[in-house]
Amino acid sequence: MPVLRIGQLTVRFGGVTALDGVSFEVGQGQVCGLIGPNGAGKTTLFNCVSRLTRPQAGKIELDGHDLLLLAAHQVAALGVARTFQHLGLVGSLSVRENVMLGGQHAGRTGFGAAALRLPVVGREERTLRRRADEVLERLGLARLAARPAAGLPYGTLKRIELARALGAAPKLLLLDEPASGLSHGEVDELVELLDAVRRDGDLTLLLVEHHMGMVMRMSDQVVVLDFGRKIAEGAPAAVREDPAVVEAYLGVPA
Repeated sequence: MPVLRIGQLTVRFGGVTALDGVSFEVGQGQVCGLIGPNGAGKTTLFNCVSRLTRPQAGKIELDGHDLLLLAAHQVAALGVARTFQHLGLVGSLSVRENVMLGGQHAGRTGFGAAALRLPVVGREERTLRRRADEVLERLGLARLAARPAAGLPYGTLKRIELARALGAAPKLLLLDEPASGLSHGEVDELVELLDAVRRDGDLTLLLVEHHMGMVMRMSDQVVVLDFGRKIAEGAPAAVREDPAVVEAYLGVPA
């Protein structure tokens, strides 16, 4: 049964059509690779799912919930989390505190309760801390929990960014170029880590990535965008040989 349904999604920025009637579905526990040349509309689609961008037409459903009727924080509370191509960690906070930020949307206390330091605030903080420590342990980052994020190696920061997204206990995880800037060895480690996280948490992944080896190795299905349109969809091996995909990436002889 599909967890995510994208239907005829259309986004225009002035005279530029970033997404042009894109449709596809992602099943429970699957990895869907979303690929295409720069400017194809991949990040725009991510921004629509996480409600940072409002489409002009189409639908987005998560487990039957219409995400276009919800605000960004409500979408997060339904179980959508994402990482960003450009890291958004807070350098002055500890690694643990950065991960705890990922679960803040699930809190039920408002500003007044937090300002008064009511008992429920302390309970929620302890829950967030425990969940953060569990995620850090799973990702091999427990020894860095108390360290400030600033100054840590880039590959470690990418893993902390992933930990923060997992701290939200998502059912759908949007990964925006998680392998960007990583060495070949670090990419291999990341693939193994994501496979383990997906199996352990029955997690569904939507993956935007230019590292084709990673996409083809991880994905159950691949969706290819070019100039905002879906030009191919299917199993990795079939998509890799699709003439339209080859042309989009390599061009054709003059």
